[in-house]
Amino acid sequence: MQKNPSLLPKYNKLITTLDKRPLVCTSIIKDNEKDYFESLVKAMEGGSDLGELRIDFFNKINHEDLFRIMSKSQLPLIVTNRNKENGGSFAADEELRLSLLRSSIESKPAFIDIELSTNEKDRSDIITTARENSVGVICSYHDFTNTPNPKEIISIYRKVCEAGADLAKLVFTPHTNKDVQNILEATDSLRYESTPFTLFGMGKKGQITRMVCPLLGASLIYCSLINNTQNGLYQLSLANTKSFMLRIEKQGWKSIKEKRKNLMTLAMIKLDDDGSYPLKSIDKVMA
Repeated sequence: MQKNPSLLPKYNKLITTLDKRPLVCTSIIKDNEKDYFESLVKAMEGGSDLGELRIDFFNKINHEDLFRIMSKSQLPLIVTNRNKENGGSFAADEELRLSLLRSSIESKPAFIDIELSTNEKDRSDIITTARENSVGVICSYHDFTNTPNPKEIISIYRKVCEAGADLAKLVFTPHTNKDVQNILEATDSLRYESTPFTLFGMGKKGQITRMVCPLLGASLIYCSLINNTQNGLYQLSLANTKSFMLRIEKQGWKSIKEKRKNLMTLAMIKLDDDGSYPLKSIDKVMA
């Protein structure tokens, strides 16, 4: 995997970790600074590599608030400000949305997340500003309706990379086992690319991809502090995620990835109702 030269030296640990295993990011959705920091501390204590700061979920937030939050954070942050068109909650105009994102870059987070669908000129400006401040760029693409075939997924990945991503984020909505299979096959193909990526499916059907895709080469796992089905994302808890990863580390990430054909059979496996991973099914693949 190609290391990201744009990250600040203080984030070298993230680069080193990526050489060994995927990074874990706890997405924290809170509407005020106090609750956000309480959750951020729990994420750090739980072993998360990164926290996600969702600007769009805050009731009120300004440039000074952003600077204070990121100055106080002891966990590297991914800063995201989604508008409603991209599944977020930011209701103000696009100019303010991007202005807050630019302001966050000045505070030196690990990454900023900018959507591929953002106006090309604005997107390029955000990415240039991130480069000038040695902040990593996650360029993201979300499909809240469907999952295309592997060839189309790979084509989208190339567009995201061409936009200037240091890490490509591709998220789809699977409805069938075939959709899940498409996500797994695309992930298996992208493992040979130089730009790191994360690729998974939303919703209950896509839940299994949140763990299997990292086994096939995805570089970033998004989770919540608790099993989260409320927003339709079906993120798994940080505790379940870390438990699963420790299990994989005992086997060895490299040896697991070599069993990619067997991993493809997990497209039809479902997670337990309590959100736990189907370890018995995965154990059979790893045997």
